Amino acid sequence: MTFLHPLALIGLAAAAIPALLHLLERRVPPEAEFPPIRYLSEAERQSARRLKLRHLLLLILRTALIALIVMAAARPLVRSHAGGGGGTHEPTALVLILDNSPSSGAVVDGRPLLARLKSVARASIARAGSGDRLWLILADGVARAGSREALLATVDSVQPDWRRLDLTAAVARATRLVDAEPLPGREVEVVSDLQRTAFGVGRAEVPRGVRVLALAPPGQGLANRGVAQAQVIDGAVTITLAGTPGAGPAPVTVRLRATASPGGRSRDVGRALVSTGSSAAVPLPSVTPGWWLGEAVLDPDELRADDRRAFVWRVAPPARVRADPSAGRFVAAALAVLMQGKRIAEGSDVSLGERLQGSAGKTVLLPPADPALVGQANRALAARGERWRFGATATPGPVATASLAGLNGISVARRYRLEGGDSTAVIATVNGDPWLVREGDVVLLGSRLDTVWTALPASPAFVPFVDALVNRLARGEAQIEEAEGPPGVLFHVHGADTVGATVSGPDGRESDLTPAAAAVVRRAIGAEVQDEARFAAERFAGTRRADVSGLLLALALLVAAVELGVATRAR
Repeated sequence: MTFLHPLALIGLAAAAIPALLHLLERRVPPEAEFPPIRYLSEAERQSARRLKLRHLLLLILRTALIALIVMAAARPLVRSHAGGGGGTHEPTALVLILDNSPSSGAVVDGRPLLARLKSVARASIARAGSGDRLWLILADGVARAGSREALLATVDSVQPDWRRLDLTAAVARATRLVDAEPLPGREVEVVSDLQRTAFGVGRAEVPRGVRVLALAPPGQGLANRGVAQAQVIDGAVTITLAGTPGAGPAPVTVRLRATASPGGRSRDVGRALVSTGSSAAVPLPSVTPGWWLGEAVLDPDELRADDRRAFVWRVAPPARVRADPSAGRFVAAALAVLMQGKRIAEGSDVSLGERLQGSAGKTVLLPPADPALVGQANRALAARGERWRFGATATPGPVATASLAGLNGISVARRYRLEGGDSTAVIATVNGDPWLVREGDVVLLGSRLDTVWTALPASPAFVPFVDALVNRLARGEAQIEEAEGPPGVLFHVHGADTVGATVSGPDGRESDLTPAAAAVVRRAIGAEVQDEARFAAERFAGTRRADVSGLLLALALLVAAVELGVATRAR
């Protein structure tokens, strides 16, 4: 048994008052032995015995009455196994996980799914008492500690987020939080649509004594589709759809507008029928050089957040390239292929070889074939104010890069270690050492582009690699990157020039609204999936207590009535 107001038990000291009064009222009558009243002695002894019993009964009743009233004022709580969400509970550490990831914006039976989740979350927080310790975790993964009123206000303001919540990781963190609290109750409540894609690898280790509750999803998953990716490759935008398996193909419209006219309207430039989990390419029209902004658009469905995806298209005139004879025959052959495909033109914008171009040009600088000329190349770099230089020869190894497709894993047999500059300029490495860097007007390679130095010239990635060297890296154009984030495009500016862009959008896995099976939830986070009614009944069930103060007051009234009857009869 526990008490909501234990300090009230100090009043039990008042239970000694009836005993003190009883002792103070005791009198010892004087003894007198008169023969005429000797026959009354026996009657007096019998009457005194009855009076003592009545007084003792009154003492017990009055003491019990005071004790019952004091205990009722202390609000005693006893363990309760009754169903329902009412009653009180012992102090509990509670983490509420409210999953407001993009999938929560789906509309189910005419009502936004997030509205249902917020209603359940509010009911859980509203049940918390003053002795509870509360946290709220949203899709951003941050554990927000706060009072009941503060967290209720946070829940009311929640909107669908662009972030994807890993429920396995969130539950693992939540259980660690509550397990560290020295409170009788420790509970984690998962209020989510329980997407099967929301459960990461592994399982959350739930400490002993921690209860994990999971709200059941509202029926079967919706047949949803979403644009997971839109990327321009060789004059066409490749569109990839994600979503519920078996949802079937859907028409996708491609729209395009120039970024130079932000107020201008987009125009439709193509359509394609794309199936979930597959891709389709839509050719883009001939347009003037510049940065173009487009989007791939699906017809509206129950989840609107993934119905459109932005893309960026950089249209630039071909680079005018001049190759020094020292660049080698493999480079000359690659440039001939690019010129035939009109990817480059003859000119002096970009020079490729062992020597630096003049101050106005861009250079892709290869290490000299003669090791004796390495010092001369380094002095020329220093004279240009470049911080990078050729270092000592280094061990062979594979190429590693995150920004050049097809280059990872290609072996390098001979190389120079590149030294002296900022690590942000590094584009590719070998054994952790810089192998390809770009800074200012110079792109520096640690190996010559022939098969004695590297296997790259004999690989299918060689011509695209040379294309990237002269058209993008040497000219200082940053790669168009994709990232998880709020839908939109962030352009990167260097001075007055736009040099790159980052396209962001929700994780494509959010488009699959298929709920996880109960066995998957149990295995991943150690929780039983419960419908809304059962979920409400199980809140704080591990520490639920019934308030018996009303029963004690009723018993006190009964004792008072008996005491009154005994006292009246005693008179």
